[in-house]
Amino acid sequence: MRLKQVSLAAAISVVAGLTTATVGLTGPAAWADGGTTAALPLSHYAHMAVDGAHQHLFFSQGSGTTGIVVTDLSGNPVTTIDGEQGADGLALSADGKTLYAALTDGDAIAAIDTATLTETGRVDTGTGSAPVSVATAGGKLWYGYTADDGKGTVGSMDPSAADPAPTPQPVMPHWSAAPLLSTGGGVLAVQDARSSMTHVATYDVSSGTPSPKVDMGVSGAASGPVQVTADGTRLLVPQSTAVYVYSTADLSSVKPYVYYTGGANSSPNSVAIDSDGTIALGSTAGSGAGAYVYAADQIAENHFAFPAGTVAADGLTWGADGRTLYAVTQDNGSYALDVLGDAKLTDTELSLGAPSPYAIPAQRFTVNGTVGGHGFVPAGATLKVTRDGTELPDATIGADGSFGITDTRQDEGGYTYEVSYAGDATHRPATTSLKVWVSRIGTTVPYPEFSSATPHKVAFTSTVMTDLSRGPFAQGAAVQVTRVNEDTHESTRLPAAPLDPATGRFTVTDDPGTAGWFTYRLSFEGDTTHQPGANELSTTISPYAPVLTLKAPATATRGAALSFGARLGDGPYGSGKTVTVTRTDAGHTTTPVTWTAPVAADGTITVKDTPSIGGANTYTVGYAGDTSHRAATASATVQVSRATTSLSVAANASTYAYGATATVTAHLGTTYNGRTVSLYATPSGGKKTLVKTGTVDSKGNLTATYKLVGNTTFTASYAGDHRYAPATATRAVSGQAKVAQTLSGYYTTTTYSGTTYRVYHHTVRPTVTTTVSPNKSGQCVHFQVQQYYSGAWHTLSTSGCFTLGSKSSVAARLSLSHAVNQKFRVRSEYVHSSKDTTNVSTWGGWQYLTVRT
Repeated sequence: MRLKQVSLAAAISVVAGLTTATVGLTGPAAWADGGTTAALPLSHYAHMAVDGAHQHLFFSQGSGTTGIVVTDLSGNPVTTIDGEQGADGLALSADGKTLYAALTDGDAIAAIDTATLTETGRVDTGTGSAPVSVATAGGKLWYGYTADDGKGTVGSMDPSAADPAPTPQPVMPHWSAAPLLSTGGGVLAVQDARSSMTHVATYDVSSGTPSPKVDMGVSGAASGPVQVTADGTRLLVPQSTAVYVYSTADLSSVKPYVYYTGGANSSPNSVAIDSDGTIALGSTAGSGAGAYVYAADQIAENHFAFPAGTVAADGLTWGADGRTLYAVTQDNGSYALDVLGDAKLTDTELSLGAPSPYAIPAQRFTVNGTVGGHGFVPAGATLKVTRDGTELPDATIGADGSFGITDTRQDEGGYTYEVSYAGDATHRPATTSLKVWVSRIGTTVPYPEFSSATPHKVAFTSTVMTDLSRGPFAQGAAVQVTRVNEDTHESTRLPAAPLDPATGRFTVTDDPGTAGWFTYRLSFEGDTTHQPGANELSTTISPYAPVLTLKAPATATRGAALSFGARLGDGPYGSGKTVTVTRTDAGHTTTPVTWTAPVAADGTITVKDTPSIGGANTYTVGYAGDTSHRAATASATVQVSRATTSLSVAANASTYAYGATATVTAHLGTTYNGRTVSLYATPSGGKKTLVKTGTVDSKGNLTATYKLVGNTTFTASYAGDHRYAPATATRAVSGQAKVAQTLSGYYTTTTYSGTTYRVYHHTVRPTVTTTVSPNKSGQCVHFQVQQYYSGAWHTLSTSGCFTLGSKSSVAARLSLSHAVNQKFRVRSEYVHSSKDTTNVSTWGGWQYLTVRT
């Protein structure tokens, strides 16, 4: 919500012969209610802290200085605490007994007793650490400093420890410079002061250990330090002409989401938040320079323009009394303390509105008003009312802050009504006035409704607006119409447009006879009960919008002459008119070839060209327009022929084991200026993916590798060039499944000729389990058993289909007769069905076994 600024002098605007006035915030009046100024003995200014318990203000002066200035709460000097090298950020302990100061030039944090105003301790933060900011929360003191890597970060220390030690915080990121800190409600906000955007991180430090909430940037650079509200839920960021409000949880915008600080170039540089949620903002430039005070619900309370200077950066602080606002101002290197004792005392917004109904001679009318401002004016309070200095009965304020003044005047003329409010405990007195004109009923002629505005016809309808409850228009009332050609300055009086007596509606039709810029002046001269009314409208009668058509062929031969026709509609066209022709092709994508072609009187155009580059050639014909015709453009694409080149793709095998790597080679034949080929792999049932894109070698080859898990089709793609057309080629290869099998039920193993055999008792039936990858549930597995005799292996049996289960596994039991001391082996074969297009049939390896008694 933009801060409302209205002078105590009545702001008057005339509407249909009547006036309104509103009284709002006034800087000088607010300053008169308790503002004091005291010069400060500062060479520079960095930060300010308020010690309400000891009635002291502390002022740090930043790098290059050595003292912290102490004054009383009116700005009168008390002492200077010397030896505080480059004192910058300040923070009071929770009990108010200690002031902590970040010593930028001293690479330390100083602790100062607020009762004795002497330094009682100092903690070294490391050589070159140059701390700039301090804050207390969660029983810890937090400070922003420069780490060993030259970037900013945050450390902490326990002030209650016997020997407080600086502790780096690993959870904190490193920033471009030592960051600025702000706390509230157990939340710590860390601000990168040098970032081109407002980079802020927030942490929950209520336990004394930081827990990250959010770390990100918000749009735009901050123009001053950010501040956390007392409840820790919101973050206020000064940017450009306003202070924006974000959630500390995720830095999302929250509503109310913005506080304004004047207008353009206001540059907010200071934010101070009181414990009750009242917000003070500092603005350094423009007509809105000074301090703004907002209530927690974003209702603007006050704007203070200081007698001299503007608010220094981070120069606002609330006092502990909940009323006083302290402001450090600067002017040409001099600093002053401005103390605003009643910064939250609000102005009364007293307003008067136009009479309702209109003030007409000898008829009763009512002037309505409202009393408002921050807070509520008590219902039933009275207002003093006068008319041209003559007292009228008091007006009583209603529950909603409204009131009314009823009066009757016999004569036309202007009458000034003044209303005064004496003020109350939270609102200042206020007075406003309104001059009421008793006159005939006002009329207006609003902007018409166009139904046509073409070269040969202008037609529009409007209404003479008034309060029709006061009576209709007289018979024969009309609106006078004058047409002005703004190009030639010729003025033409048109026939009057009669009014509908009941509605005041009228219609104007006209034929200007040419294109151009015209103004129609409408005038109602009034009658015995209505005031005159007038308006004017301007319209441009547009030139023709011709259609441009092209008759380009779909295809053409590269290097051969090409000619096709085009035509502009809505002729004729003057001698010497031309169109611009551009051709965009593969060789001219950003800088098309351009030439002109003549336009015949009837709009006929002939486009001639000899395309030298194949593929899509886009021809665009454009007419720039003239006084009678608008611009027109049209495009057509001609596919220009290209030669055919050879492209093939080969693989180093036709079938691959599960998970094997295929080597794929694409071979490209003769081309002109393009030698780039792309290789793609499409697994059966899967998506086509790019394997490799590159320029073929001197032999025309591009080689890539690809790991297969099933049947795969390889595709080689050539995009074409200026003279050769695109081409593709494919090569399909097969991929086996993975067949794994195990034997169970044996009691030991033995070895024959280096081969391991499972040993079974003659009473046991061996179990063989087969698992197929990928999952082939519902498909078939065949088992084959062989026996070794006569120096060779002989097949005993091959099973029928064993169906794989849901986990792609199946088990079979072997029944072996006359098996004692015999050698056997078993294997399984996955047999793909017509439903499986992913893998081909695959044999598993042999498993060896023998039987003993």
